[in-house]
Amino acid sequence: MDKTVNDAIRNCKALQGMTVEDVINSERYLNNLAAYIKAQRDDRKAIRASYMAMQKVGGAPGYKLPAHPIDKTMDMSTPEFAEEYKRIIAKMSALPAAQRAYIFQLGQQAYALTVAQIVSEEFPELRDKLIPKSKAN
Repeated sequence: MDKTVNDAIRNCKALQGMTVEDVINSERYLNNLAAYIKAQRDDRKAIRASYMAMQKVGGAPGYKLPAHPIDKTMDMSTPEFAEEYKRIIAKMSALPAAQRAYIFQLGQQAYALTVAQIVSEEFPELRDKLIPKSKAN
């Protein structure tokens, strides 16, 4: 990021006095995290459906759908996912490394988006620099 963006983040009044945990506990963070989790689950379901269709027609005999850390987190609610993310950044999680890395990655994405949204409300001219364009935006 350039100096202008870093200064805006540092000087954002809405972030003053907020801790990482405050951001993670916010409704905005949980909504962003829920959107990321839903997209990941939808992708995994589509991959699984494609695999099942391929198996049904006899394609790729002997091929197994590779495991993914999301398979172990499918039953976690968004608040549980956020709590586990807090344990991971505090280095207190007992989950296997692959699951920790996956939860950390999604948690970081949601955290960065949340901070970017907060900053862009105060500095709208930086919105395009802070929040990348995507199909969801």
